[in-house]
Amino acid sequence: MLKPVDMPSLRNDTLDDASFQRLFKECFVSFCAYYQYKFGFSTDIAKEVVHTGFIKLWENRASVAADSAKAYLRKTITNASLDILKHEKVKRQHVLHVVQTNAEEAIDPAIDSIDLKQLSADISKAVADLPEQMRLIFELSRNEGLKYAEISGRLHISVKTVETQMSRALARLRQKLSRYLVFMLLVL
Repeated sequence: MLKPVDMPSLRNDTLDDASFQRLFKECFVSFCAYYQYKFGFSTDIAKEVVHTGFIKLWENRASVAADSAKAYLRKTITNASLDILKHEKVKRQHVLHVVQTNAEEAIDPAIDSIDLKQLSADISKAVADLPEQMRLIFELSRNEGLKYAEISGRLHISVKTVETQMSRALARLRQKLSRYLVFMLLVL
């Protein structure tokens, strides 16, 4: 496990400008690496949390002894890191709650409003609107359950043509039936 680099004890009773600068230069990079590793932070967040620790140390330098400045920094940065993790957890829980609430509200009216006969009619119309060869390939695959090689043999076309035509057919059907896809995503 990575640990911040140990620094020789500062000899002054209070933390002066020179001691603070020396502490910052010697510890900033190693603290960033340590807290990035320890809490799984991105580089930017690790730098921000360590920087915040140094700011708090500077603001409280009159009450922090020079020889305990490093311990003060570790405690301050660890507490700030834990606060960030708690806040992220709360944000994730809130997003999950909002998504679940919205999904539940959207599903109930959607289930009531969907008409299976209309869905079937829309699918049939969308398939019928496909170009002739594309429609034939789609129907042979979906309705008769033929494999691409079987379709290519029956229609005397290449397997690659069958793959391309099926891909295009599915894309067109997705586009024409997109309102039902949104409903299915909400239900699932």
